Amino acid sequence: MARKSTSLQLVQDATMDRLAASAVSRVGVLVPPWAVLGAEAAAGALSHAMWGQAPAVTWAAVGCTLGSTLLTGLTWAVTHQRRLIGRLHAAVTTAAACSWFTTATITGLDAPITQGALFFGGATLAISWNIRTVIRRNTGDGEADGGDALSTLFSRAREQAGLKGARVRTTEITANKVKGQMQLPPGEKTADDAVKAADRIESGMRLPPGSITVARDDDRADRAHLTVSDPRAIRRPIPWPGPSHPGASIDKPLRIGLYQDGDDVLYRFVGQHLQIMGMTGSGKSIGGAWNLVGEIMTRHDAAVFSIDISKDDQTMGPLREGLHRFESTKAGAVDLIRAMHEAIPQRTKWLASRGYTDWEPGCGLTYWYLHIEEIAKLINELGAQDEERLGEILKEIRSAGGSVILSLQRADYTQIPTLFRSQMAKMCFGLSDPDDVKYGVSARQRKAEVEPHEWENHYPGMAYLDGKSVRTTHFAMPLRTYSWGATSAEARAAMAAHAAAHPAAGKTVDPFTAALTRPATSTRPASATTTAAVEAPPSPPVAVLDEREEFAADFAELLADAAQVVITTQHASPAALQRKLRIAWADCLRLIEALERKGIIGPPAPGTDTRPVLIPADDASARDVIEHLRTTGDPVSAALAHTEDPDPSLSAGPDDPVQPPTFEESEAMQTDAPAKMHPAQARTLVHDWLRRRHDSGARTFTATDDDLTQVRHTAGYGRAWIYKVLTDLTDRGVLTATKSGPVRTYTITDLTPLDHDDRDDYGRTAA
Repeated sequence: MARKSTSLQLVQDATMDRLAASAVSRVGVLVPPWAVLGAEAAAGALSHAMWGQAPAVTWAAVGCTLGSTLLTGLTWAVTHQRRLIGRLHAAVTTAAACSWFTTATITGLDAPITQGALFFGGATLAISWNIRTVIRRNTGDGEADGGDALSTLFSRAREQAGLKGARVRTTEITANKVKGQMQLPPGEKTADDAVKAADRIESGMRLPPGSITVARDDDRADRAHLTVSDPRAIRRPIPWPGPSHPGASIDKPLRIGLYQDGDDVLYRFVGQHLQIMGMTGSGKSIGGAWNLVGEIMTRHDAAVFSIDISKDDQTMGPLREGLHRFESTKAGAVDLIRAMHEAIPQRTKWLASRGYTDWEPGCGLTYWYLHIEEIAKLINELGAQDEERLGEILKEIRSAGGSVILSLQRADYTQIPTLFRSQMAKMCFGLSDPDDVKYGVSARQRKAEVEPHEWENHYPGMAYLDGKSVRTTHFAMPLRTYSWGATSAEARAAMAAHAAAHPAAGKTVDPFTAALTRPATSTRPASATTTAAVEAPPSPPVAVLDEREEFAADFAELLADAAQVVITTQHASPAALQRKLRIAWADCLRLIEALERKGIIGPPAPGTDTRPVLIPADDASARDVIEHLRTTGDPVSAALAHTEDPDPSLSAGPDDPVQPPTFEESEAMQTDAPAKMHPAQARTLVHDWLRRRHDSGARTFTATDDDLTQVRHTAGYGRAWIYKVLTDLTDRGVLTATKSGPVRTYTITDLTPLDHDDRDDYGRTAA
């Protein structure tokens, strides 16, 4: 190599004494056989001088022979665990050395045969031991250390790490890492044991914490991949190098940062969702969202729709020009969710009609990314139906060619539904609490015992990433996302320039995408409306909402749901409704009675609670019947539910005159509805009334407002309908609702969604 890698230098510089020992040992291991040969020659000369003359030489020869026999036998015995060649080599060497010593004692070193045996025989044996030592070091055989720095360091640390018998050999050296293959003792240790011992390996090798990454070998359970890299290399910000594949397909990986070992973070983000989690200041927005979206907007076949009702323009504002739509209000967010939810079945049908099972590059559809920043706040603001729609988007958008990016600080069940978290790949930035780790990382990352809580927010942009395209060797390796500038102003300017260079308006998109797109210049008019609402003068006193009317609205919704259940399942009983709708038994009985009055079910069979369903499940009119119930409800049930018990002191006989009902009683019992407008036209009347009310400055009202009641009568709908419309407008952020006791008041907050509202009161596209 032209230059030494930082990670190899890290390994070799672990300690100076180890470097010296490693260098000396390369030559030092060859010296012992020759030192023994010289020592034996000196011992033979000394022995001849002392006992080489008669009569002592006779007894010396006998003693040397007995000693030779004993030492040779002992050598054979103590090498029983060696392979046969090693055992024979040791025994023959001992026998030859002892025999030569006996001869030298008798003849001295001057005899030619003694000198020849020492020169040729001794040198041969010494060289044979040198050859064996060199080969053993290079192959990692037996108990010897490996022949490279990584192998040497590991061999001295393995026992302390609990990996006795494991060996490592270097397989790759680059500018930023040293990679090795670890061979574990078969049947004794597995790769998981090595993964859990990574910190002990670092300690034994005297490396900085976080230097070692161990990953399983997918082909062998007794092998693992070991990577040594410098954890300090990503402790400093890494400048953004520019887009990786501008103008290419989104199917190509996104380059969003660098791993600790110097490899690019290449993430193929198609066909999966991603959860980005991290504490405040950890870089999950600027590091995570900016780098992902910044790469996505450079691809010709991708569109990003972003929602952030928490921080308005603070996070995603600089990216606005590159986004196909950016919503920073609840009203805009709900409108986008509903529109996307409605478009997904159309996209899947479009793909199926052209022979596609999933989205593919070149299929003709623009790939969608729905990015939601601080989703916990959005979930808290959404109504139940819109939260359900968002859940269905998560489950269905991948088949339609799309992915979802969710960003939040803690992904436990109190912040988002567990269904959402279970659908996600994971990207986890620094955390403040080790208990939070389980919510932000994948199962295999937890098994590898990653520790993002060690960073907290000291290293913004550092993260762990795990998804379908992440390699086995890198899912537990720290990475650092790119920095867009040294200061906040510099970063925002750089991102704004990048978005301007890759504007959403410059892309050719499919009709589905075009229908959802909102140009960057038209996404801000809501702020004036919102400000006006805040600064509006005090409204006149509001009327008290009649609890009976509120019950009628709620019961109409429940009755429609009950009708849908019995028609779909063709089974009608109080128990079935309680099981499906999870409501009180008394409400189930009331619903059954109302369904019978409406002609949807018949009377019960003798001896059972089950009733026949009179409308078949495949009846074309079933949907209209259900929606009619949702609009009109059941006035009889509403009246009976709030009729006070009669006074026991009052009584009447058969001849007493019947008192005519009051006007209120007559109106409550009225079941014939007047002619109604089309739902879209009726909604338009309400929207126009809201605009007039907003312009007049009286932005707070109740459902019983006289003018609004007149609008309802003109449209031909009942009270239940107006409550449903107001509830839907509240869910969409047009209105905010507050309730104190029986009083529910509505305040006009944001009229922007009404400017492009083309849906009826059931969320369907109006004709």
